[in-house]
Amino acid sequence: MKTITVYNFDTAGFYTGSSDADESPMEPGVFLMPANSTTEKPPQAPAGKRARWNGGVWKLTAVRLDDRQVALVKLQDFLNNNPDVAAIVAGN
Repeated sequence: MKTITVYNFDTAGFYTGSSDADESPMEPGVFLMPANSTTEKPPQAPAGKRARWNGGVWKLTAVRLDDRQVALVKLQDFLNNNPDVAAIVAGN
């Protein structure tokens, strides 16, 4: 059975992750799409923004973060840009 990757969003349209859609056993070439999903890949969201599906395209939307969330986003960005440090933190 064939599958394709689809991109999921919550009821507000915010990207929540990806999953697989299976090909219909009754209609080859037609894929059974999960609710709240699209085949359009969302853009990479920079710190402080989230991808939001508007029914036709993904838009980057600013997200209000509290101080702790801002610190975590900055730390993740730092670790993404410094894989040697990330490896040390991970114990590798």
